Order: sequence, then structure tokens, then C-alpha cells
Amino acid sequence: MQNKWRFFYAFAALALPMYAFGQDNTLGDRSRNTTAVEEKNHRVHVSRKDKRRHRLSFRKPKVENTARYEFYKRVEEAAKEKQKLLKKLSKPQYADFAYFGHKNKPKKHKPYQMRYCKECGIRH
Repeated sequence: MQNKWRFFYAFAALALPMYAFGQDNTLGDRSRNTTAVEEKNHRVHVSRKDKRRHRLSFRKPKVENTARYEFYKRVEEAAKEKQKLLKKLSKPQYADFAYFGHKNKPKKHKPYQMRYCKECGIRH
């Protein structure tokens, strides 16, 4: 009697997982590739009137004197100025040796008019 139950439990332990793995095809007889092709070729007919209405809905109004428009215009101008400033600051300040470490290029004086410079320690 116990051998029959053992046989039944062994059979259930082997058959149930196989049965579970055997049902992974949820599409039935259809394969996955045919549905992808069907979806690709599926087109919806849109009338000319609907196309025109759709195009007109995305047109931007040409109102340029609103507060919002002026705000965005100011923001864009500020962004351009900032880009110019960053581009200018990205260049090395002391690339030209004639500046001697000064922000502005020092003036050339005659030898008897030269003064000692506090900033760079050179007479010029």
C-alpha cells in the first residue's frame, strides 16, 4: 500500500513541473513573429480634413507682444550672453607673455619714465 502512494507522489513530483513548463505559449497556434508583421502593416485611414485639423492644432500663434514671449526672449538673450562670457573666460588669461600677469596689457613707457609695478614686480 505504501509503495502505491510513493509511486503516486513520485509521479506527481515529475509530471506537475513538466505540465507547468509545457504551457508557456500564451498565443496559442499563432507565433510571435506573425503578430509583429501584422502590427507593422496595420494602418489607420485618416481623411484630409482630419490631417489638416491635426496640422493646424500644432501651429504656434504668432503673438510676439505677450509677457510670456518677452520673458522667454530675455531668458534666451541672457543665455547667449552667458555663453559668450564662458567662451571668453575659457581662454587662458596669461597666454600672451606681453601682459606680464596683468588683466590689461601694460603701457610701454620710455626708459626714463618707467615705473616699478606693484602687481608683477617689473619696471614698465
